[in-house]
Amino acid sequence: MVTTMRHNKTLFICVVLTFAVIIVFRQTLYFDFILYDDVFYVTKNPHLQHGLSKHGLLWALTTLNVGNWHPMTWLSLMFDFELYGMDPGGYHVTSTMIHLLGGIFLFLAFREMTCSVWKSALIAMIFLIHPLHVESVASVAGRKDVLSGLFWALTMLAYVRYARKPAIRTYLLTVFFFAFGLMSKPTVITLPFVMALLDYWPLKRFGWHSQHQMNADSTLLTDNSPTHSSNHYFKTAPLTKLLLEKIPFFFLSFCASGLTWAAQKGSAAVIPLSNISLTARLYHAANSYILYIWKTIWPVDLSFFYPYQPQKSLEQFLLTLLFLIGITASSWRLRKSAPSFIIGWLWFILTMLPMIGIIQVGSQAMADRYTYIPMTGLSIIFVYGIGANLPFRNIKGVASAIWIVILALLIADSRYQTKYWQNSRTLFEHALITTKENYVAHTNLGTFFLKQQKYDSAELHYREALRIIPQDAEAGNNLGQLLVMKGKHSEAEKVFLKVLENHPDYVYTRRQLCDLFMTTGRKEEALLCYRKALLGDPDNPELHNNFAVTLYANGQKKEAILYLQKALRLQPGHREAKRNLDLLLNEQAPLK
Repeated sequence: MVTTMRHNKTLFICVVLTFAVIIVFRQTLYFDFILYDDVFYVTKNPHLQHGLSKHGLLWALTTLNVGNWHPMTWLSLMFDFELYGMDPGGYHVTSTMIHLLGGIFLFLAFREMTCSVWKSALIAMIFLIHPLHVESVASVAGRKDVLSGLFWALTMLAYVRYARKPAIRTYLLTVFFFAFGLMSKPTVITLPFVMALLDYWPLKRFGWHSQHQMNADSTLLTDNSPTHSSNHYFKTAPLTKLLLEKIPFFFLSFCASGLTWAAQKGSAAVIPLSNISLTARLYHAANSYILYIWKTIWPVDLSFFYPYQPQKSLEQFLLTLLFLIGITASSWRLRKSAPSFIIGWLWFILTMLPMIGIIQVGSQAMADRYTYIPMTGLSIIFVYGIGANLPFRNIKGVASAIWIVILALLIADSRYQTKYWQNSRTLFEHALITTKENYVAHTNLGTFFLKQQKYDSAELHYREALRIIPQDAEAGNNLGQLLVMKGKHSEAEKVFLKVLENHPDYVYTRRQLCDLFMTTGRKEEALLCYRKALLGDPDNPELHNNFAVTLYANGQKKEAILYLQKALRLQPGHREAKRNLDLLLNEQAPLK
């Protein structure tokens, strides 16, 4: 009877979680791809079009494209391509389903750890419907976030089962899920530290404890329902054993960290200390922790990109640092009476550490997607900790009513925030409203108008982006491309050369310059330019096609055929390369 009641309650909560996710994210079924990271992950990724093939699998396992090694993410997108082709709605449905499964398994993991069904449901609900998590779900490029969240939750659930009844099979399953998480997004490297935190609370593996002890923390909700009849005790283990059993996890984290570092360095995404000093990074990291906490509590003015801002004064930094130290000290003092405080706080601090900016990757100051896993630490504090010190915690119904209102507001806010992701224009224009000097939003909005053939609007946004960051390679490249379309070849060439002066290895601009040489009849210059461009981007099918056209124009037909064939191997559906190859093989012209 008790088991049936518990199963019914669990099923009911899973249904409620599902409906909440549907309310927020059902609209994404009709959303487009975004002219931002979706370009690199899907719309302009030739390898995706091989689908789940031998070529696709090999590429996914070996590539460091977009500055990461995450083969599970690539394989999931290839699976979507097999199902949906280039229909964005299908990709959004898959991301939403993975996000929902991650939340359900998170709920099950906390239920197993704490034996508190309703509190675990709150943790999962906040994870699933918080506005800061909209980016990870509504963006197809956010697939790496939702996948890593799913395997994070599965690893936790398997680890809890192992902690209750140690067995080699359960242990290997935990390692297996953790490895898949690392292959989804490298930020999962912090999970072994979190597993060690969970040993302290709520698993309490340092000693035998009862059900009452496991629920020593009072919360805003009271869970009076019977728990399942199976053993709730987690067996004690010496500290050395607890450390030894984490060694494989730390080893995998170390390997994933090395691969990620190589990938980020190879893509020139790591900002050197000469650009941003260590002092400035520490200032920024302390400030970012506060901003992430604030946006968790008050999630307004969200953006897909937050420009890196100059650091605050020393006085402001010291106040921020004192605030963080104060929270840490208070949590430490409560470690025995309310251990959820220190565990939740350390969860947040440690899991956010790789993205906090001490090692600056990319030009963003912060990102909503970075909170996808760290926010659960703050949720632990809110759900399991804060209620212990509120005067009305024992007043029946008051706490439940408060949480219902909070969750309703979060759902409404997330549903509203999700709408901005329906297409590139709505997303980028919203970013210009919510942030200042957002050169990335200007650049991408310019690209949107360029595709709409609204050239004057596009040029306006490109020039505004260059006003903010004169050395921005993407804005300069796109402005040059636009000037070519307008027939302003001389001005376009100057823009391209300026970009290459600041960024000699920026292959996109070099290709545009090569195309310009060919357009203006400078065939020999174009030939040399394409050869140099291919050295920097050997897997670009468009570049191979254009180079083949140039080779043919210079009388090198056989070599042109070889490069067209290479373009089609890289992207079997490349229309221009197929057309040009057919023309050459049938002794027809012209190529284009």
